[in-house]
Amino acid sequence: MRLSVQDVTWVRRGTRVLDRVTAQVPAGSITGLIGPNGSGKTSLLTLLAGLARPTSGRVLLGERDAASVPSRERARLVALLEQHATTSLDLTARQVVELGRIPHRGRWAGSADPDAGVVEQAMVAAHVAHLSGRRWQTLSGGERQRVQLARSLAQQPSVLMLDEPTNHLDLGHQIDLLRTVRRLGVTTVAALHDLDLAAAYCDQLVVLDNGGVVAHGPVAEVLSSPLVERVYGVRAEVERHAVADRLTVVWHP
Repeated sequence: MRLSVQDVTWVRRGTRVLDRVTAQVPAGSITGLIGPNGSGKTSLLTLLAGLARPTSGRVLLGERDAASVPSRERARLVALLEQHATTSLDLTARQVVELGRIPHRGRWAGSADPDAGVVEQAMVAAHVAHLSGRRWQTLSGGERQRVQLARSLAQQPSVLMLDEPTNHLDLGHQIDLLRTVRRLGVTTVAALHDLDLAAAYCDQLVVLDNGGVVAHGPVAEVLSSPLVERVYGVRAEVERHAVADRLTVVWHP
C-alpha cells in the first residue's frame, strides 16, 4: 500500500509542528524520516498512522484519507511501533505480542483468532520466542523493543510505522531488526537518527527540519555532506564504503 502526504500543515496546541509537508511513500518501500530532534518526524508518523487529522492538506492510505478509516480497520492495515512503549499490566511477552491479533478477532469477547499461529511466527521473526514466558516488567529496554516489533508483526499490517525502532538496541540487534523489516516487503516508514543505518536499509529518505521537508528522494540522491551540515550543523563526509558498498557518514570533530 502506498502512502501520500499532500501539502500537510499541522498546528498542535498553538504550535506549527508540520509546515506544508509533501511526500510519497511507494508501496513495498522503506522510507526513512531523518532530521534533528524536534524536526517533526514523530508528528508525521502520527498523521500517517491516522491517529490525528492535519490542520490542512491530506494524508492518504492508498486512495483513502488516513484519519477517516475506521479505527478497527486501520488497526488491521497499520502497525505503529512507538519509541517508548509501556504498560502497567502484568503481562508476559507472549501476551503483549498477542495484543497485535486483537484487530483480527471477532467483536465478541472470547472470539477465536482464525490465525493464532501468527503469534509464534512473529516472535520467531523478531527473535523473542525465548522470552515468551517472561513478565514484561522484567524485560530490558532492548527486549521490550523487540517484543513490540513482534506485536506489530502479529498485526500482519499493510503498513509498518517505526518511531526510532533501534532505540535501546545494541548494534547487532539494530541491524537484525532492520534486516527483518527489509525481508517483510511491507510498506514501511521509519523515523531514524542513525544516518548509516538509514543509508543501509532505506530505499528513500524524507529529510525534515523545523517541521518542513528539506529533501525527499532516493538515498543516494538525498544524503550528502552539504545536507548533513545544513540540517545537523555537523561537518561530515558522505561517501560510498569500498567494502560494504553503501553510503557512510564520517563526521569531523
